[in-house]
Amino acid sequence: MSEIRTSLDERLEEIETALLDMAEEVAVRIGEVTSALLEGDVNAADELIRSDDDMDLASMQVAENCIDTIVREAPVAGDLRLVLSAMHLNSEIERSGDLTTNIAKAIGRLQGARTDERVRDLIVQMSVQAQLLFRRAAESFANRDAELAESIDELDDVLDDLHVRYIQTVIQDARRGTLEPQQSLQLALVGRFYERIGDHAENIGERVRYIITGWLPEAQAAERARERHVAVSPVDEPLRNRGIAVIESIAENRRIDVIRRDFVANVSHELKTPIAAMSLLAETLAGEDDPEDRNRLADMLHRESKRVEAIIDDLLELSRLDESDGDFAPVSIDEIVSRSIDSTRSFADANRIELATVGVPSGITITGDRRQLVRAITNLLDNAIRYSDPDTRVSLAVDDLDDTVDISVRDSGIGIPRPDLERIFERFYRVDRARSRETGGTGLGLSIVRHVVGKHGGKVVVESKPGQGSIFSMRIPKQRVGD
Repeated sequence: MSEIRTSLDERLEEIETALLDMAEEVAVRIGEVTSALLEGDVNAADELIRSDDDMDLASMQVAENCIDTIVREAPVAGDLRLVLSAMHLNSEIERSGDLTTNIAKAIGRLQGARTDERVRDLIVQMSVQAQLLFRRAAESFANRDAELAESIDELDDVLDDLHVRYIQTVIQDARRGTLEPQQSLQLALVGRFYERIGDHAENIGERVRYIITGWLPEAQAAERARERHVAVSPVDEPLRNRGIAVIESIAENRRIDVIRRDFVANVSHELKTPIAAMSLLAETLAGEDDPEDRNRLADMLHRESKRVEAIIDDLLELSRLDESDGDFAPVSIDEIVSRSIDSTRSFADANRIELATVGVPSGITITGDRRQLVRAITNLLDNAIRYSDPDTRVSLAVDDLDDTVDISVRDSGIGIPRPDLERIFERFYRVDRARSRETGGTGLGLSIVRHVVGKHGGKVVVESKPGQGSIFSMRIPKQRVGD
């Protein structure tokens, strides 16, 4: 028994040490990327972008160690709570590293930006506060200090306030013509990245409090939900044979309430950035006299409006999928593949991506909704193109199996880290948010794919490695269940 305990203690210590090292690395990266930003040092920024691979490797090793600990050591009680929290901490730290990389990417787009001292001073203040937050979060985790973990909420409020002042200053500079519109947008995004680093530090503090006391903000939300349901429940005690139905109804209402709240929050967040950009562009456009600048601003305003339109279009598609099963009939695989290729051809050409079909057997039919299937395949092709480098290839293959048809889209793009594979089908989740926003991604494409495939009784399979590309496969039954 003592040997098992020793092995478990060693694993937990190894996980904790790795997380603390990663947290310190993020704090260091915040300082380094800030220096590169203020100095306009593109070479230093590029080096930070390349070194992000090391952070991803460390994150993957922590995740694997956590899984091994659960499988091999079978921790219970507090130890299990620590391991589960460590997996959350790992994700928060790794995503904060991604945000520093996003700032580094913005540096190359800010060449020639004439930022005034107020903007530069606020960047320094946000950087210092973000570093403080991360180091306090790491300290609270190392010392199991619940009070220190709780205080991170107030420290994050300071960063939030700095972010508001920073955005106001950037908008003022844009109005005065000190900054070009595109530079203003890039600086606004940089401020948002610093602010989100603080959010991740705050989440770390919440997980530390869970390790120590079992406290979770979700528990408070659940308690409020219970109180609401109790308030509307009938006074009379329900009959015995109705008890299970009441419990199921409450559970379902609670689940729907949580989904609705999260969905509204996500939609608000996703629309906030393009709408703010449109507002800034419109204000700048109103005071611009130069015809060339007015045309450029109008073009940027049009692109931002198209982004909002794309998000709304995908939201409506998800709503349609939720509300109806679809129009199922015999569908030709040749036809839906051809339509999908045609709809993405121009986008592929614009990005210098070769679009090809591989081994598509003719004459295959399945039972399905033609429009939904075309939309799903188009989304996979669109996603592969967005995350591929120019002068590479995206291919679509079809395998005719006994009871199913596999439609696969392969790319040789950036790939997907293992921790992200379980989340890529969530609404608004993006592996590389900066790249997705650059190319106009909505964050809803893969969620639509999952819904469509689920409606057809199939499943989506993903194979991916960072730097080696991805393969998304839609496995669709030839006959719908019940036909």
